[in-house]
Amino acid sequence: MSNQYNLHQIKKGYSFDTDKGVPYIIILEKSSFVPPYGDFLFDFSFFPLVPKEKRNKDQNGFDPKICQTLINFLEELFDQDVRNSIIFICDSQDQRELYRKILFDKWYDKSSLERFEKLDFKLVNDGENYSITTYISIVTLKNNPYLNDLKDFAKSNMEEFESYKFE
Repeated sequence: MSNQYNLHQIKKGYSFDTDKGVPYIIILEKSSFVPPYGDFLFDFSFFPLVPKEKRNKDQNGFDPKICQTLINFLEELFDQDVRNSIIFICDSQDQRELYRKILFDKWYDKSSLERFEKLDFKLVNDGENYSITTYISIVTLKNNPYLNDLKDFAKSNMEEFESYKFE
């Protein structure tokens, strides 16, 4: 029995179905942020097509094969070109961004730590009637020849994000 799900290429990315019948989508797109060394930065996201509250009770709960599927997907991406990097932004539309961050960190910690460099940012945007926290991670290989450039690029973009305030 495989420890990961089979991926199927679709128009906007990849899909897989869990053993419990929950369909997931993986989206990998060229990032709108282009680092100075080329088009090797990707926006990475994944999500179930059926929200948790609309699933059967037995379809919810921890599934280690989801984690392994995503890790293998990313390892293949990084193996294609040592310069490849991803940006992962924890969705905040349902106020569960912190839980997504915790889960992503847990999955990252289970992966091949010696291979990867993860740059984490926490942006807090406070206003009169709101506070929005955005968790962002950039993941690349430690042997990316442009790692220092990527760190500088990330730092400058994060400073720009921090200075931007929603109206």
